[in-house]
Amino acid sequence: MGSEVSYEEASAFADGVLGAAGHQVSDPELREISRRSFEGEISSEEAVALMLARVQAMSADPS
Repeated sequence: MGSEVSYEEASAFADGVLGAAGHQVSDPELREISRRSFEGEISSEEAVALMLARVQAMSADPS
């Protein structure tokens, strides 16, 4: 039996890895999509599509 990892633990690990590389995820909508995928509410394919659409929308309207 493997150990269960919470979303908070996985997110903290990802934040550390991204931070070490000089990056961060600061958009709350992207974090929510990530959580929904982690919890199994949406598939990883749906998460990628939603994140891509979000990033494209943010790039089109940087306000």
